[in-house]
Amino acid sequence: MTLRRIPSFRRLWSALAISETGDWLLLIALPVYVFQVSGSALSTSTVFLAELAPAVVAGTLCGPVIDRRNPARLLTALTTIQAVALAPLLWLGPGRLWMVYAVAGVQAAITGITTPALQAAVPLVVPSDQLTRANGMAQIASNTARLIGAPLGGLLLPVVGLHGLVLGDIGSFIASAALLAGCRTASRADEPEVAGRLAAVGEGWRAARRNPTLTSALVISFLGAVAQGMFLVLFVLFVLRSLGAGDQVVGLLRGLQAIGGVLGGFVVAMAASRIGARRLTIGGLATFGLVALLTWNSPAITNRTWWYAALFIVVGLPATAITTGLITGTQRATPPRVRGRVLSLIQVTEALGQGTGILLAGLLGSSISLTLLLDGQASLYLACAIVAGASFGTVRLQERAKLI
Repeated sequence: MTLRRIPSFRRLWSALAISETGDWLLLIALPVYVFQVSGSALSTSTVFLAELAPAVVAGTLCGPVIDRRNPARLLTALTTIQAVALAPLLWLGPGRLWMVYAVAGVQAAITGITTPALQAAVPLVVPSDQLTRANGMAQIASNTARLIGAPLGGLLLPVVGLHGLVLGDIGSFIASAALLAGCRTASRADEPEVAGRLAAVGEGWRAARRNPTLTSALVISFLGAVAQGMFLVLFVLFVLRSLGAGDQVVGLLRGLQAIGGVLGGFVVAMAASRIGARRLTIGGLATFGLVALLTWNSPAITNRTWWYAALFIVVGLPATAITTGLITGTQRATPPRVRGRVLSLIQVTEALGQGTGILLAGLLGSSISLTLLLDGQASLYLACAIVAGASFGTVRLQERAKLI
């Protein structure tokens, strides 16, 4: 059976594409609006910082909710709440920037649940042999949303204003909730749950510690997120200082990576039957690290924009392979009754890692050369490839059976 013939997967895929397109409208426009109103870079960065703590708390405590509820119904409810939570921005004005931080925090907390809930729903919708392909298709949806939503947000902000974009994002959540309401997932056998929220969270940690694939997934997620956090800070400096380019090139290169992500999703979807999650993860991490090293050291040879545009398109392919392989391997290695908790822990680990990377880049940026820092950032991906090669996807079937 092909994925196109599975109605619930079509609904999941469409809901993901629509809601993330709406998110990208505001993800680009909201910081721009805050900077225009406040004129403060600190106020602008606070929009991003306001999202970190709620995402960590929600992801840590709400993992058991995903395992105790039907993921599709949970997604429908949460997506509806997200639409309502955006409404205060319709009354946003110059003296009410606190609304931006409050809404950003609430949305981050909900996303900390919806992302692992979506990942937990996919194995209940598609056959096991289609799981890698389904996750690859999900990456196509995410990257297409980024490719369309990001430039559209910048273009529409001066035309319809921030309120118009807020209405667009609210509409995307409502449309997504309607699609998710029609999803049908396979039933899960009822199993006894440990009493207490913290004990239930701890059960997810214990499952991850006992399984080498899940332990390595957490390590890879943390180190990769540290690298991503460093990238967020250092990339702008690289373009402005090393390439001598302007802000337009910053946006161009970030957007072009989504093209590679879409292409990578198609490649993964077509080759899913021949490439396992383990090889996708190892190969993706190694390739990503090597392309990143080439990128950061290329200014010694050329600063032509076309060269870096090509590199950023290319690096989108292994980025998709990494995400698809890591999610698929984690889904398959996790006992179904704690899948939501483990996937939530992955999200929390990534949030903490990204915060660590941002902090490291900020602290070391003035004392270590930019090229050396970026080479260290790229090397983290190579370290992740070594971790993946040592233990990711190596759990034996009999060891997994003990956890189920």
